[in-house]
Amino acid sequence: MMKSLGGASAILLAASTSSCNAFFSTTTTKRPSSSSLAATPILGPINEDIFSTTPPLRIEGNSLKTWSGFQSDRVQVSIKSLGRPVEASVELWQTPSYIPTKFTVECEDGSENIVHSLIELPPGYPVTIAVYNTEGQEFPMEVSVTDSNSGSALDSFAGWRPILVQGDKTVKAFNLADDVEHVEILLTTQTRNMKAYIEILKGPNDDNEIIKVDTDNAYMHPFYTVIQAAEGCNTLRIKNENSVEFPFEAYVRPCEGVVEEERQQFNYGGPYF
Repeated sequence: MMKSLGGASAILLAASTSSCNAFFSTTTTKRPSSSSLAATPILGPINEDIFSTTPPLRIEGNSLKTWSGFQSDRVQVSIKSLGRPVEASVELWQTPSYIPTKFTVECEDGSENIVHSLIELPPGYPVTIAVYNTEGQEFPMEVSVTDSNSGSALDSFAGWRPILVQGDKTVKAFNLADDVEHVEILLTTQTRNMKAYIEILKGPNDDNEIIKVDTDNAYMHPFYTVIQAAEGCNTLRIKNENSVEFPFEAYVRPCEGVVEEERQQFNYGGPYF
């Protein structure tokens, strides 16, 4: 007969068993069993084969390249390197002086932390996508930019419950299980501007990738990206850099992981690093 644990012992046991747990599932649908070896695919409108279908252009350090003449409502921007660090700034130019949305990305290894992002375009306006390599000349990167004929990222999250991230430096953290390989993130608001900070950590103060987003209307220009998680347990942090009057909603969906049946995929709450 198993003896019941005391209050302190039960707390210690629960803490030790949840240190590498995945975080929440918004539905009660069962996940594939580990014996099936079935990986959950990326459900959003990202084309993972973009570098095969749209050959990338090489951008040297401290250099800028632009793309225009798009024929769709949204554009996919994908950035990688040959194992070197990446520091890039991506901007949507609507007029010579108006930039409705932009984001910057920093990662340690552009071959492992490939950047896939989707930019919504304003209807009826000629626009330009500008990608600037802010690293030194020793660190070139490769970029593919192309029309996306898939649906919107918000439609792909139908049925998922968003997380409200209040302003004034509020942080939401998610512990990713060791079987989660990618995380889909969608940030949006109700016609408000948005300033967000996204990072994925392997350990305390060990940022594998950092993304900073600034948009004047995250309803028209929601930010959608797919972040690759390093092997083992990781922590995803999303911070609202705006003032308290400007909250935003965050959709977070882990994917490409083989998970045990009915196992929770992620866990709201800490630890906060």
